[in-house]
Amino acid sequence: MPAIDKFARAGYLAKGTVYIMIGALAMMTAIGHRKETSDTKGAIETIGAQPLGGILLLILAVGLAGFSAWRFVQAFADPDGEGGNGKGILVRASRFGGGIFYAVITYHAAKTSFGGRPSSENSEQTLTAVILQQPLGASFIAAAGLGFAIYGIIEIVKAIRNSFTDSFKLNEIKPAMYRYLVAAAKFGLCARGVVFGLIGYFLVRTAVFSDPEETKGLDEALAELALQPHGRWLLGAAALGFVAYGFYMLGLARYRKTIGKQRER
Repeated sequence: MPAIDKFARAGYLAKGTVYIMIGALAMMTAIGHRKETSDTKGAIETIGAQPLGGILLLILAVGLAGFSAWRFVQAFADPDGEGGNGKGILVRASRFGGGIFYAVITYHAAKTSFGGRPSSENSEQTLTAVILQQPLGASFIAAAGLGFAIYGIIEIVKAIRNSFTDSFKLNEIKPAMYRYLVAAAKFGLCARGVVFGLIGYFLVRTAVFSDPEETKGLDEALAELALQPHGRWLLGAAALGFVAYGFYMLGLARYRKTIGKQRER
């Protein structure tokens, strides 16, 4: 299905662009040129503020829509051969969740391109405040926090084991490019794993203390790193890791096996 293949590759390009922007903004904060870190929405708004930003965001929105569609394909068509056992179902469920997440980000990019103003409130804290008021709300938030933490650990394990290379079209990658891509992926996956682990930790704290103020999104998790001893160095390392992850996504846009191209056994 050539159309799905093109959507997937456009999606990886868009996702890589967003992560490179998040990393660049975080690095600017680490070296003192910005006061705040940014999340995905912040990166999108920064792109929109540039010359021809509206056009750039429309292009980005198309790519992000493609990535959302690709996540749904991964969830239902299972082109990566995850299977229907317990582990496979969990992986495919996470792909489905990713599809929803990037659909929301696509909407935000499209809205911003047409001049929509972002909300000034912390959407993560607003959401957890609503959930905490529901029956078993704290348990649901704790489970989500554990999910984020486990996902972060999985990212780090993928980096250590090099299992992410299973999806590469190895016959098309030159040795030098393969080395650079693997190095970027390992660094990026570890950085992303640590930050996602932090997000999970603060979600668990939200549940334990029934306090939505404990909830921290991507931008606040990065900011939390900056508050630690040697915080600017930690934030700078995370920023470089996000840039590396972005370049890894760009590599996947070119070299990933997509629909109809199962993993090599």
